[in-house]
Amino acid sequence: MKSNQIKQAFESVQADSDLADRVLYAAAGEPLRRKGHAKPLYVAVIGCLAGVLATGGVAYAVVNSSYFASAWGNHGNGESVTWTNGGSSGTKYTYTREFGDGIAPQSLEGAVQKVNLSVEGNGYTLDIHEMAIDENGCGAVTFTLSNPNGVNYYKPAAELGELVLYGEEEGGVSTPSMNFGEEWADTRCTIDKDTSSDTVINGTMYFASWNRDRDLRHAVTWNISWTEGKGEDAKVIEVSTPEFNVGAHVDTKELRSDDSPLEISPFSIQTHIDDLGYEAADHKLTVTYKDGSEQIIEDDDAGAYNFYVSMGRNSGENIWVPTKLIDVDQVVSVTLEGTRCTSTGGAETSEPFTIVYS
Repeated sequence: MKSNQIKQAFESVQADSDLADRVLYAAAGEPLRRKGHAKPLYVAVIGCLAGVLATGGVAYAVVNSSYFASAWGNHGNGESVTWTNGGSSGTKYTYTREFGDGIAPQSLEGAVQKVNLSVEGNGYTLDIHEMAIDENGCGAVTFTLSNPNGVNYYKPAAELGELVLYGEEEGGVSTPSMNFGEEWADTRCTIDKDTSSDTVINGTMYFASWNRDRDLRHAVTWNISWTEGKGEDAKVIEVSTPEFNVGAHVDTKELRSDDSPLEISPFSIQTHIDDLGYEAADHKLTVTYKDGSEQIIEDDDAGAYNFYVSMGRNSGENIWVPTKLIDVDQVVSVTLEGTRCTSTGGAETSEPFTIVYS
């Protein structure tokens, strides 16, 4: 889809979030199969909300404050953003995303790896700065995307912290992506509104591998792509950074519920659930800390989407990369609530479930 079609679509679909989602996911080169309900922020009404959800309620020293402030802060959005999506029926739904304060525990000393790699193409330069990754294959990497003639990105999305670029428009590139070897990662890019301009975008890419056992054995590359030619002659050109060999991975901690394990790190939560039926809907994911406070990662009923990446792997694993660092040492339990759907003899049934990991 050409950029003028994208812009026309957004001018006319404010009451149809599904179409808007498809348009911008296509523009960003992102898959529509992402699990969960990471509603795009870009068809939105934005507002800053008062209140902050503490990560464990304890302040810690930070070794690499610039990375954590950039990757795990609020990207210039304040404490939270709120957006409204409207379906074709005219029903409006309101969602909220809360951000962290960029303060990391001392236990993450040594977790940040300097990448310092670049790639150029179609007038753009992508500079990869620093990365932290855990044993779940999840994390965040900071980057700068620049073009002296201007970076062609969708401004309404940027107002909400999302970075969306047009790869098919002349003089444009697609939203940066990431690979483990030959396999692509599920990613979402944000923009730091306080330090970015029309020619220089400072941002963070949040990522989750599709198969950690396979992908963590491979070097990482970051990519930009664009389209040359038109019609049948059009072709996509992609250029990549040199390979980066990942050093240390941040440890995960295992929690269990009966025979079902969960791996949790400061950057992600991964569950292994094989018996939820053919269509399980996750309604709420909550982390409870020793001091009694809670960190809500996802709550469908309340419209809380405090994560950047939420996806399901074919192996029955489910992954969340939250907007706030998790203080793993202070975690008491993780609770997953949802609906289990089954089909027997053509009859479909559903029942709620609650799984508590501790």
